[in-house]
Amino acid sequence: MTMMQKVNDRKTFSKILVAIHDPRKSADRAVNYAIKVAEDYDARLVILYIIRGDANVHTVNLQSHIIQLKREAEAYFIKISEKIHKHSNKENIIRVKTEIIASIRIADAIVSYAKDKHIDLIIIGTRGRSKLKSIVLGSVALDVVRHAHCPVLTVK
Repeated sequence: MTMMQKVNDRKTFSKILVAIHDPRKSADRAVNYAIKVAEDYDARLVILYIIRGDANVHTVNLQSHIIQLKREAEAYFIKISEKIHKHSNKENIIRVKTEIIASIRIADAIVSYAKDKHIDLIIIGTRGRSKLKSIVLGSVALDVVRHAHCPVLTVK
């Protein structure tokens, strides 16, 4: 097998999912990294914003709470779109799809979405908790890594 055959046999990513569930610095870093990876692989970038459908919020206020979170997600998408537009050029246009879903179980939602939409790579931010805290408190990124059908890149 020649070197060229090895390169051609290498798996590439055509659909990359960046999962946002907490728009902090770790999410921004994950999005920035996802933009670069999507550009390198000429892949479609799917930005999934998961709203925590918290069961502890009173039922009367749940709908208005979700509407407010959805507005925040849409504002975050505008910020990301501006960043992608600045980053793109005529030769290299990044194809982007955005989606908002609500779920109580964030990691399960990410994993299910990725499997249903045939995602090749999941990119997710992590806050970099210690081992003890992630065991005691749980970690969305850790659960996604454990249960995803495809490679997961965590960005710290």
